[in-house]
Amino acid sequence: MTTPSVEEFEFDVALSFAGEDRNYVQGIAELLKQRGVRIFYDEYAAAHLWGRDLYTTLDEVYRKRARFAIVFVSRHYVSKPWTQHERMSAQARAMTNRDPYFLPVKIDDSELPGLLPTIGYIDARNTSQEQLVDLIKQKLSSLPGEVTTEPATFRVPRTAEQQRELLAQRPPAWEYLLFGGVLWQRREELEEKWRDHELGYAGRTGQHYSNEQVFTFLSNSLSDLSAGPQNIVKMLSLEVQERAFGAPGEPGNPELIEHIAKRIVGAYEQMIDVAAELRGAGVSEEVSDVMEATARLTDRPLEQIRDFIDQLVAELDTVPERIARGEELQISMDLIMAIDEAALRNQAEVLEQARRRLGL
Repeated sequence: MTTPSVEEFEFDVALSFAGEDRNYVQGIAELLKQRGVRIFYDEYAAAHLWGRDLYTTLDEVYRKRARFAIVFVSRHYVSKPWTQHERMSAQARAMTNRDPYFLPVKIDDSELPGLLPTIGYIDARNTSQEQLVDLIKQKLSSLPGEVTTEPATFRVPRTAEQQRELLAQRPPAWEYLLFGGVLWQRREELEEKWRDHELGYAGRTGQHYSNEQVFTFLSNSLSDLSAGPQNIVKMLSLEVQERAFGAPGEPGNPELIEHIAKRIVGAYEQMIDVAAELRGAGVSEEVSDVMEATARLTDRPLEQIRDFIDQLVAELDTVPERIARGEELQISMDLIMAIDEAALRNQAEVLEQARRRLGL
């Protein structure tokens, strides 16, 4: 006795539709993904399709790589060259399949070339999206076969394309991967500013201050510097974290996650900018050393922010493996910032010496 071989597929279903019908199909795709159905949907496969010969790749998808092709028939669908290509590939497979493969969903009354009027279809106008997804699940359960492709392993996205793919697929812990990715990408955009800061370089701001004005400027600059860490603390508060990442068992808010990550890196940039303004201001030689000493107060907090991002990203990159091992995730997002005591003492000494030189 021999056991019949189980046919293997990369996708459970491949969705074929016109771009004008995306709003409707997007909802179906999201529901299918939530129900654990492995689908081919162009937005979810953007990274895979990038740079490939789409004519060949799409033919393979709709003719070989899915258990079913679900075709959303509309007046837009019947008039597009790319949907015609997908349809012909799916129908070629249907001709050789013993079981139904080509599953039409009608969005309007348009007739699809090559589709016999006797073929059963689902009418989207009187079928809810949830009902359609239930029907697809029932269809999948009735046909032997299995999906062989392992889900993609997602790490902290380093590019906008990787971030888009992460948001499209939303694997477990995607909220934290997104947060780390926005932090990392935004900080990378500021690396030129950081290098200038490390070297103590700053172009002239065009602002000039008399000796009397310098001390007011210094006071305002110190106030601006203190605002950065205060804002970061607010963005990392437990209340904000729960609103962004969601309570246990609830999904996060991607827009809010991106927002707080941008605000944290924005505070980091503001501190760099304040130090550059101190160095770039036009002042007399009697107080120039005070400006530099005050700018150096930012060194430790900036390094602590950079270390926080690096350590968080490194920890988040291990999340997929930890989930696969069944580990309970505990992700720490504690950031402690403090001004270097030696730098603070030096700034106070230099400031006092300047006051004495000026008789203040």
